[in-house]
Amino acid sequence: MDNPPSAPEQASAAAATGEPAVGRRRPFWGVPVVVIAVVVIVVLFVVGFTGLFGNPVRSVNSDGTATLSGSFEPYVCNNTTCDGYISAGARSVFVVFPRGCTPPARDATITVTGRLAPALGNAAYRATACA
Repeated sequence: MDNPPSAPEQASAAAATGEPAVGRRRPFWGVPVVVIAVVVIVVLFVVGFTGLFGNPVRSVNSDGTATLSGSFEPYVCNNTTCDGYISAGARSVFVVFPRGCTPPARDATITVTGRLAPALGNAAYRATACA
């Protein structure tokens, strides 16, 4: 071996001059970027968490009616009847409106009062009035 690893031409410039080696410094903008990234992640987590556990049933009254609120998605709507879903977050409930009601627009945010209708299935309601 002609050049051993400790040869002076392979040594660093700092070691050759006798000066201590200076480590790389972080850029000045690094800390604010990390802080902003952490804040964005926390906000997205909170929004996703609340969206996952959103509930269209806002309240249940003492007379057995429930206040339902959320965006409306029609299932079967014609001139005489309208059935559809009210969604909030990841949950939805099925709603049957009384005959003669004007169907709400798709994706409209509505609030209705309804009674639980177990004959129609789980989480199904019959609206007590038009939206």
